Amino acid sequence: MRAALWAGLAGLGLIGCEAPDTPDCGADACATEADHVAVAESAAPDFSGQPDWRAVDPEDLLLIETANGMIAIELADQFAPNHAARMRQAARDGFFDGLSFYRVIDGFVAQGGRGEDEDAQDLPQYPPLTGEFFVSGDSVSFTPMIDRDLYAPQVGHVAGFPAAANADATEVWPIHCPGTVAMARNNDPDTGDVEFYIVLGHGPRHLDRIMSVFGRVIDGMDHVQALRRGDPAINSGVIADFEARDAIISIQVAADLPEGERPSYEVMNTAGAAFHAAKQARRNRTHEFFFETPPAVIEACHMPGAVRQN
Repeated sequence: MRAALWAGLAGLGLIGCEAPDTPDCGADACATEADHVAVAESAAPDFSGQPDWRAVDPEDLLLIETANGMIAIELADQFAPNHAARMRQAARDGFFDGLSFYRVIDGFVAQGGRGEDEDAQDLPQYPPLTGEFFVSGDSVSFTPMIDRDLYAPQVGHVAGFPAAANADATEVWPIHCPGTVAMARNNDPDTGDVEFYIVLGHGPRHLDRIMSVFGRVIDGMDHVQALRRGDPAINSGVIADFEARDAIISIQVAADLPEGERPSYEVMNTAGAAFHAAKQARRNRTHEFFFETPPAVIEACHMPGAVRQN
């Protein structure tokens, strides 16, 4: 049912895929490398009142138990509240328990949920959701980066999530980076239900703004990478042998666990001073290892909000 994620949407990425000589971001939004350095060396913003870290709400923490280990996902209510709520509901219903990651494509995504073909399930209790692809810039705190992007006029972060925006930041959306979690769908934009995927390869940015991103992996990405792969040339990567699929033992909302048993995480505040300093250090590499100085640019996917477990 959700083959569109691989076959259809991957095909869409071939339309207009040649990168322009300069990004289509408008004269005011674009910057030269010299501009990047000048801005990077300018006075730091005012970070008064901004803590360096924020706690992850247990209600926003999904825990996927696999044979490889636990995968922790922070839900993004600010971007896709209905899809985040659906995942909480399905987790609390025990819907995912015993299902599997049945389509795992190396360098692309790991997909799990209702299944396809002969093992697909009819789920009237989970009607299709209206797509949630971007939000008003007024509804989130978008911290832009100074670095140019091939896919959007500007990129930056919202509460630790790599994000993009139009030139005047009136529209903001999460972007597809390794660890991004979103809802699969058919060709119709409003057909997501409980079929999800985790990006495990180089960010498929051609899916930005056309898929409902509802979270990101904040711990256990090594367990996602350990999932057994399917062959993308055979049935769009669906693993035909049920025994060869990695099981989803359970998905739980951390808030439902006893307080002493639930994991506790903090995410670096991407609007704070510590994250600003981290971006500056990543952008301007001065270690003697770099006998050739790299360009003073970074990609948003390479700078998600750092995570620490308490």
